[in-house]
Amino acid sequence: MLSTGSARPDAGRRAVVRWDAALSGAALALTGMLVALGVFGGVFLVAFLDYCPPRTCSSSAVLVSVGGAVVVAVAAGIAGLAMTVLRVVERRPAWPFALATLVVTGAAVTFGAVHYASAIGY
Repeated sequence: MLSTGSARPDAGRRAVVRWDAALSGAALALTGMLVALGVFGGVFLVAFLDYCPPRTCSSSAVLVSVGGAVVVAVAAGIAGLAMTVLRVVERRPAWPFALATLVVTGAAVTFGAVHYASAIGY
């Protein structure tokens, strides 16, 4: 029996918008670098916290601020990556999701750095 469908399965799909995919890719690459920098910096901030005087410093607050920021940044990065790739594959605008991912991960890393500074007494 012969198929009555289209000869090409992608005949009804729109083309990928190249500038959208390029902007999304660039934003996600920056997000990946930001998350890697946050993880690398967070590990070193916690690893080299030699002395934490009890009156001005809280080592548990340091761990919570750095660990929480890293977890939120990684989770937001993975979720944003998945959503952006899904939007590109569906040929729908993806750049807002990629930029939102960059903003959320940047805010998480900044929030962790600010709370790290306040937890050690600065």
